[in-house]
Amino acid sequence: MLTTMTRLRAFTLHLIGSVLIFLIFPGLIFFIGYPTPYFTVEGGWTVFSILIGVGLALGPLLTLIVFKPGKRGLKFDMSCIILMQFGALLYGGMTIYQERPAFVVFGLDRFTTIPTTAIDVDQVPVELRQGSQPWLVQADLPEDPKVREDLMFAVLSGAPDVEYHPELYRPYAPDLLDLRKRSIDLPAFTARDADAKVAVDHFLAKKGGQLADYLYLPLKGKRKDIVMALSARDGRPVGYIAISPWREDYR
Repeated sequence: MLTTMTRLRAFTLHLIGSVLIFLIFPGLIFFIGYPTPYFTVEGGWTVFSILIGVGLALGPLLTLIVFKPGKRGLKFDMSCIILMQFGALLYGGMTIYQERPAFVVFGLDRFTTIPTTAIDVDQVPVELRQGSQPWLVQADLPEDPKVREDLMFAVLSGAPDVEYHPELYRPYAPDLLDLRKRSIDLPAFTARDADAKVAVDHFLAKKGGQLADYLYLPLKGKRKDIVMALSARDGRPVGYIAISPWREDYR
């Protein structure tokens, strides 16, 4: 078949095949490993853009360069190109999958995404790993004052924060009074930034209600921090607003 195929046809078929594969791949990433908004906050687009470059550009482009009907060793060349594409796709897919957020951990005044590779998931009780990922938990400081003090000093010295200690994970049980005290003052942000106001208005139009119907805390990701919106009635996450949660970004 290769001997009767033109270079342009080989390039076109390779490109179409690559596109079809990559149409399936993002769906698996977005809907299984990275539900909205975690693909963005975890920086998945960086790896994904490299995969697109290899899969949709480099692979078919190499076919266009090396393909020549009747060329000696053409089958070997094409096999190497396809294997290279498959290897890149497999490596990138595994990287993205392994870095998916396993937990969204509430600690003191913020939520933090914790990827699968950052902790030993087996240390977390099975009852906290029910349902689809990422699992929502909270990390409580140790009750022992000495252990708590040691942990705090370790964190100040650069050790991982409480969210990265799976032995401290507990079921998410929000304290509404405390959450209200720590809720972000969104009107102060929207008064200084037109884009923030548009994002907040879009959230309210989508979810309904008024600003006071929700509480707002930071959601820290690997690459980006945004605002997590919680129900003011029970403190459960109900959505997100893709703006910075930090006051210093609105000066």
